[in-house]
Amino acid sequence: MSPPTTSLLLPADEPVYDLDLLRALRGTRLARELRVLSVIGAHRFDELPLVDKLFPALRRIDLFEPQPEPLAALEALARRDPRLRVFPCAIADTDGTATFHVASNHGESSSLLELGSHKSLFPEVSMQTSIEVRTRRLDSVLAEHSLEPPDALIIDVQGAEYLVLSALPAALLANVRLIYTEVSTEAVYAGARPLADVEALLAPRFVNAGFAPINARVPVHGNAVFVAREDLAALVELPWRERTRRALHRWKRRRREARRSRDA
Repeated sequence: MSPPTTSLLLPADEPVYDLDLLRALRGTRLARELRVLSVIGAHRFDELPLVDKLFPALRRIDLFEPQPEPLAALEALARRDPRLRVFPCAIADTDGTATFHVASNHGESSSLLELGSHKSLFPEVSMQTSIEVRTRRLDSVLAEHSLEPPDALIIDVQGAEYLVLSALPAALLANVRLIYTEVSTEAVYAGARPLADVEALLAPRFVNAGFAPINARVPVHGNAVFVAREDLAALVELPWRERTRRALHRWKRRRREARRSRDA
């Protein structure tokens, strides 16, 4: 199977997997203009250094996570970074409680949903236990704390992406310019809606600018970038410094490939 590539809407120099798709936003005008980010399903937010590099103008980052152990790590991050605010809940379509399934891989694959084809795609992962967690709608949390709505969303909720997105009021979604979300082309989690349904939900305002599988072995599960149509120009605009950086990266990659070919 040849490696998948992102859409031509997203300026990428080579095939991408997993977080490579997020890295492809580096240097775009859109990435440099974003101010408020909501991270739904933050886990330990190991992506913070990358987010800082990609979105240099962020003035607030809201982190939503229901699992106790990752929450402790997020609280430690927030004590060191005044932009961060931690909310101990699972963002969903209702304000209430729900059963949350905790995965064996340090909670990384934990979800409001049970495993679907994930069992065969990632046989090393299982659900270890279930806990009761508080669920909140994103708009409810923002209203309760008098917070301005985000202009960017990172959603990593293991199959519950459609659930989260479908509950966003039109007024809140109208402020969002960029959505980076985990998605699948099949029911990796039981009852999960596929990428095509997420695309239909976000249309006509948002365009799927690219999908990247988590790795070459599992092409059905990965991440997608959705961009508001009015921001497409800001997505593809690259300043000369970024064009130069990418050109240098391509040159270095070709040199490495040429060396490997000579040594083979």
